[in-house]
Amino acid sequence: MQLYTARVCPYAHRTRLTLLEKGLTFEHIEIDFKNKPAQFLEVSPYGKVPAIVHNGQTIYESAIINEYLEEVFPEPRLMPVDPALRAKARIWIHYCDEYFTTDHYALLKNQDPARHQTLLEKAERCFRFVEREGLDTLSGTGAYWLGDQVSLVDLAWYPFFERLPAWLHYRGLRLPKDCPRLADWINTMSKRDSARQIANTPDYYVEHYAGYAQSVLAA
Repeated sequence: MQLYTARVCPYAHRTRLTLLEKGLTFEHIEIDFKNKPAQFLEVSPYGKVPAIVHNGQTIYESAIINEYLEEVFPEPRLMPVDPALRAKARIWIHYCDEYFTTDHYALLKNQDPARHQTLLEKAERCFRFVEREGLDTLSGTGAYWLGDQVSLVDLAWYPFFERLPAWLHYRGLRLPKDCPRLADWINTMSKRDSARQIANTPDYYVEHYAGYAQSVLAA
């Protein structure tokens, strides 16, 4: 298996976590976004990471790759057996990709000081929604999103929380104090072997997200 990836990308990060959690062997091919090789563009028509080549087949888009890996390599299991809970897992991954990231990157990319507070509060509401409707509702007494076992939901979300130091530095966004379950979950995920193997420092994210932020508007 070949993995086309980029260290800075949270979507590639989630697929690397999945591969590590599955204990799979793969060739790591790091992509320079400023100089994308022709071979990569043949594998990933969108020109985005991650993408994998496995048994002659090319698969791209992180959520799709991760479900593919779950189907082809079912152990250890990273999706629930129950169809309803599996559907909820997909709903939360979709929410991350379509809503959470939209609001958080809108805050990071904003250059208008007059809009900063409104966007900051919207991003904070996302945290509280995740706390209340996600972790409080689905995890029970477990440490992970769906209970006692790590799942693709945890792996889909965690990379964005590892990058929070960049949002704090540039936009003053921090985890609200009324999100204790979320704080505990972040701490638990950060200690998993898979996360520790490929973790980056806060300074790395501050440096590499400077292009998104351009300036500091932190409150």
